Amino acid sequence: MRGAALEGVAEGALRWLSAHRDEFRLPHDYTDPRHDRSWTVRPLGELAQLTYTIGRLSGTSGEVVRRAQELFDFAWHETGRGEVFAALVRREPHAAYPLELYAVFAEAGRHHDSFEAQMRDLAATRAWRLAERPPTRTLAVLQAEHRLGLTPHTDRAAAQARTWLGGLPEPWAYTTDTGYDATHYVFHLTNWGSEPHRLPAAVRDYLLLWLPAWLECTVEAGHWDLAGELLAVAAVLAPPGTLPGADDAWRALQEAQRPDGSIPEHAQEADGPDPEHPRAGSPLAFRSCYHSTLVIAFAAALTSHAAASAGAVAPTLKEAGR
Repeated sequence: MRGAALEGVAEGALRWLSAHRDEFRLPHDYTDPRHDRSWTVRPLGELAQLTYTIGRLSGTSGEVVRRAQELFDFAWHETGRGEVFAALVRREPHAAYPLELYAVFAEAGRHHDSFEAQMRDLAATRAWRLAERPPTRTLAVLQAEHRLGLTPHTDRAAAQARTWLGGLPEPWAYTTDTGYDATHYVFHLTNWGSEPHRLPAAVRDYLLLWLPAWLECTVEAGHWDLAGELLAVAAVLAPPGTLPGADDAWRALQEAQRPDGSIPEHAQEADGPDPEHPRAGSPLAFRSCYHSTLVIAFAAALTSHAAASAGAVAPTLKEAGR
């Protein structure tokens, strides 16, 4: 029943995402620079990455896997089977984000030959190698290059050492921004939790010691989106039920999840626009919960997978009648 309740969290979130998948569709003129990429191609890329990961994890129910695979197929179709990325890189030849978003499709065996040829040429340039990017973003680009079989543009170990988490900072320096840097360091190094052995031992030990305190603070602040990412990291670090505070955090997120399966990014948004009508009044209704809803589905599936792999007990969640 414990595992079933966790599955219910993932199923509910994916049900909401399926019902609102039209909100992920790209505008007709998606290459127009007046469109903010953060609200057009990026959400679609996030949908692809997390549903692909969910769909390949063992320990999750058939319904969770089915919905995740359907959403991944939708994302691939919405990109014109990769043509969107080719068009974007023609307009912005040295932008890294088209490669970062496309890479999950290549890993899944779905290819756009013209785009990949473009990227092979661009990744061989000095401009690509010398581009100045934030350290954690550099890890994302390196992972994308790895997925496409491109030569890494910089040394991975050196890039890891330049990141916030890679430097093992004073734990009291944790903030919302560094929290996201830390979770994405883990995601990029472990291929979104599917290769936990790639996490350096020193970083693993550091997180085992300090993640519980960060998670408690984040839950107390009602920052559900970041709390979901931290719970995904917890599933990478240790068998479910063994990291202090993780079960309590899961129960808090389950309480925050709405009956329709969505979850707001922040607790203070819980009484905002009706999530069943995201276009009513403002597009912010969808924007305020799509990512956190994706994240909770991902974290729940990853936790179920970790429990199945370790023969552990999944977090004790209340039966919510989902």
